[in-house]
Order: sequence, then C-alpha cells, then structure tokens
Amino acid sequence: MATLNGQKTANIMDIPLSVSSVVAPYLGDNGYKFEGFGTIRVLSIANGTLSNYDETSATAPFGAPTLVVPNEQTLTLAYNKSMLLRVQEAQMQDIPVSQFSKQVALQQADEVFVPAHDAYSIGKVYAARPVGNRVYIQLVSGTPSTLENSKIKLKFSQMLDKVRTGGGNVANVVCWVAYDFSSQLSDAVNFTGSDAGYADAKNGWLGKFKGAKIIEAPDAYLGAGVYAIAVDKRAVVNVTPKMDPKKGGMKVIEDVPQFSGIEIQLRDRSDTFVLNQKARVVASLEEDPAA
Repeated sequence: MATLNGQKTANIMDIPLSVSSVVAPYLGDNGYKFEGFGTIRVLSIANGTLSNYDETSATAPFGAPTLVVPNEQTLTLAYNKSMLLRVQEAQMQDIPVSQFSKQVALQQADEVFVPAHDAYSIGKVYAARPVGNRVYIQLVSGTPSTLENSKIKLKFSQMLDKVRTGGGNVANVVCWVAYDFSSQLSDAVNFTGSDAGYADAKNGWLGKFKGAKIIEAPDAYLGAGVYAIAVDKRAVVNVTPKMDPKKGGMKVIEDVPQFSGIEIQLRDRSDTFVLNQKARVVASLEEDPAA
C-alpha cells in the first residue's frame, strides 16, 4: 500500500534575489529639482572667439564683438513605466504566504523595474557622448574571442583621458564596465581590493583605476560591443523618481470594481539627462568597428 504524506504550503515565498541598482547610488540630480514640474529649461552660452588686441586702434582694439545669446536645453520627463497585476480573492484565501501582495510587488520592482531603469539611464549617458570621445579596442580572434590583453589598460586610460580633456575631474568620474570586461580589466590591472589604492572594492565596485570609481554592470545594460562608459557625474541629471515602484509608486487596491480580488499598481516616473555643455565629459570604450 502506498504511503500517503501530508503536504502544506510554506508561508515563505521563493522570490529571486534583489537586483541592486548600478545607477541610483552613484548619480544625483545635481540640484535640478522637478518637484511641481515636468519640464525644466536649462540655459547655457557658447564660448567666444579670441582676437589679437590691436594697440594701434582707438575705436576697435578688441576686434568685432560677439553677441551673447543663451542657448536653451529642455529637460522633460519622458520615462514613465507601469505594471498592473491582479490576484483573485480565492487565491489570496488559500495562500498562507505572509504579506503576499507586498512580496509580489517588491519582486516586480527589483526584477523588472530596476534593471529596465538602469539600462535606460546608462543608455542616455552613452547616447550623449561626442563622436571624438569613442575609444576603440580590437578583439583577438579565437574561441572564444578575447580583447587585446596588452591594450586593455592603455585603452581604458585613454577613455578616462577623454573625460579629463573635457574638464572632468577623475574624483567625480564613474565608469560602468560590463561584467566580462571587468574580469579582463581586473586581471590586467591586478585589482586587489586592499587598502593600497583599492579600498573601495566593495558594493559592486571593481575598485578604482586612476581614482575613477569602477561599477560593474550586466553586459546588456551597456549594449553589444560596448565595454565601458565613463562620465563625470556632475554632467548628469538623474531625476529623483516622482513615482518609485518601491515607495509612492506602489499601490494595492483592495476593492476592484467587477473583480473579486486585489489589484497591484506599479509606476516608475523619472528620467536621466546629460547637460549639453558638459556632454564632453562622457566617453566610451567600444569594439573597433573597422576590425
């Protein structure tokens, strides 16, 4: 006779481990506040042109004047994501999981909203880089193909040089590096995590390279053929979310018309901008398209 075993459902739900943001902890809004507004107008001016001072002229020793006319950059919130979930009342009654609806909502925030927002923000920074701030590195054929090991440190340094040339301060620079590239960079540079220059090798940081913070990120966040993106964080406006799916952007509706159960509404409304006059402090390290 077969043995009959009793069964019960655990009151602890199995949810994926949280996916930590690789953007929010390192970038801020730089003083550009959107409370009460969906759009902010930012003014800037172009540089003037040098002239040779004419010591012999009494009327125009400075040369022709340049009229100062402000340029306008409009920052309008465009990132507006949502998710709608419903759970039948009968299912709620028969599930012994503690705080089931909250756990469902937090899983979506961690697993769906955070990765999507991070990839979007990094993509906005990447798109702002000037053409001249792209540093290329070649792949060495093989199975699997690898980067030019002898050039990894050089090329990475050249990317940082682009940021510094644009006025960036290396102490304010953050570099997102793809997981695979970070492994090769750490092997080439010998990051130790010790106090000898690499005391910050924690919390998702690979460490520091020439004073720049290195933040490891999934390859997909950077995109195909992109190994690293560097920026002086003073150039970026990472807007504090007006709706955060982990906070004010999460609502649980207990009484849903024409539905017997609860409804979970999740919103993420924010955006990330690179200021026009500071875009020259954005640089990237990419696969050489000509190789």
